[in-house]
Amino acid sequence: MKTANDIVLKALGVLLIIAGALKGWQLLTEPAANNSIWTWRPFMVLQVEFELALGIWLLSGLFKKAAWLTVLLCFSAFSLITLYKGITGAESCGCFGTVHVNPWVTLFVIDIPSVIALLVFRPVLSLKRKAESIRTLIQEFFTPLPSIPQFTITTCLALLILGVTTPILAFNEPAKITSSYEVLEPETWVGKKLPILEYIDIGKQLETGTWLVLLYHHDCPDCAAAIPKYEKMARDFAGNEAFLQIALIEVPPYGQGQVSRNSSCVPGRLADTKDWFVTTPAVVLLTDSQVTYALEEKAPDLDTIFKFMSKRDDQGNHWTSSGRGLSGNDNYSKVYR
Repeated sequence: MKTANDIVLKALGVLLIIAGALKGWQLLTEPAANNSIWTWRPFMVLQVEFELALGIWLLSGLFKKAAWLTVLLCFSAFSLITLYKGITGAESCGCFGTVHVNPWVTLFVIDIPSVIALLVFRPVLSLKRKAESIRTLIQEFFTPLPSIPQFTITTCLALLILGVTTPILAFNEPAKITSSYEVLEPETWVGKKLPILEYIDIGKQLETGTWLVLLYHHDCPDCAAAIPKYEKMARDFAGNEAFLQIALIEVPPYGQGQVSRNSSCVPGRLADTKDWFVTTPAVVLLTDSQVTYALEEKAPDLDTIFKFMSKRDDQGNHWTSSGRGLSGNDNYSKVYR
């Protein structure tokens, strides 16, 4: 049992170091969304360092009982997060950075088996049935004490690795626009020509008239809820296209269409010539290709749209403010755990 417990802890230590290294590489090569705590770059750096530190701890063999309890709690939490991502239809669990793994695969091949293995091959605990004092519990999980040389070497190695990787990840944020990817920030488009027109297959059509454009991902739950509502709006506006038209633009990677075959909206696609980082649903209001209103993370209803259109008209067809959604849902194209 003791040997099996050592093997499980060391195997999970290697797994955590690999996962942390891959996520660290992703932070150095791809931009972060920075629109929620889960995609906030400082939090993601902290996550990478935590996984590296925990992996080193597990490999060191120090305080095995405390390490076992810590990693058991971590993989239990990982299981819940992965389950949520699987239920919400995320394409990747985000556990391994740029290596995308389906959440259900991660849940049933890695997370749950790890929790089961930790419970089966647990360390021998000598806790009494009666309530233990905090001091007794601490002594139980932090014994036997390691030798001073072993503890010193392991601690110095861990601090050296974390001390080098943390500033590298913190101060080397990748560019937002490159030839291979681009971060879309609709709130910065207001008052400008829609910068992605040349990448949209119906871009020429969007250059004239008033358009309500919805950017969506095929696996975005909020997008799936918004699209039928926008299709109904388009049906209600049938015959009044001079006033407002609605376009539904799919952001790659493409999937099975959420747009109805007989949709009154104009369907389109953003070119897959590069990776696009955008929080969906994202909505922009265009007047002759000029962005007059922008909203991320939330698809506004018709009343909200009319409110901003009327305000724009009251100001002489000139709109200079931008809106941003208050939803906490993250449907970023690249996901992290």
